[in-house]
Amino acid sequence: MYAYPGHVSPRLIEVMASAPRICHYLDIPLQHGHPDVLRRMARPSNTDKLLETFTQMRAAMPDMAFRSTFITGLPGETEEEFRGLLDFVAAIQFDKVGVFPFSSEPGTPAFDMPGQIEEQVKAERRDRVMAAQQRISLARNQAQVGRTLDVLVEGTGELSNRKGPVALARSYRDAPEVDGLVVVPGTLPVGQMARVKITGAMEYDLMGERET
Repeated sequence: MYAYPGHVSPRLIEVMASAPRICHYLDIPLQHGHPDVLRRMARPSNTDKLLETFTQMRAAMPDMAFRSTFITGLPGETEEEFRGLLDFVAAIQFDKVGVFPFSSEPGTPAFDMPGQIEEQVKAERRDRVMAAQQRISLARNQAQVGRTLDVLVEGTGELSNRKGPVALARSYRDAPEVDGLVVVPGTLPVGQMARVKITGAMEYDLMGERET
């Protein structure tokens, strides 16, 4: 589920596409989308290669779901470099994204880097990425409407705008504790799989109905 970009080889794509036991989901930690910032992070900085990798995976597995995490406000991050991150997120169209302001930790190479950025700027940039990603996530979720997914039922709950209990489940597109849920009206056996037709979408969660 978790793979550094350099580990995503043509062979891995082939195996994932052909093996029914493997979920079409990967969490690929990228941290940024501008080559100069990635170089300062000592991470792979060939963003064209990254775009090619995502294109190859989606060509082999059109239902592939991608998660990644990004950091805003690394020392020296310019507005232009930050806009490069926004452009990168828009180009890839990730299904799930986490964004964190840079945290200066003693003993790390970035602790004494020049160009430390104000906390307010870090947070504002994080919010801008998340606002852009919300629109992308909604569109990616809306594309699921009409599909039938196998989900794992993990619990029950209630919605403020709906009477009665709902089942809370996860599809292959949702990692535990970090991603959204598939919400199904009624009750379903917890710990069991169920077939659910997706009927609605929100920024982070899906709505569905159990197929009979």
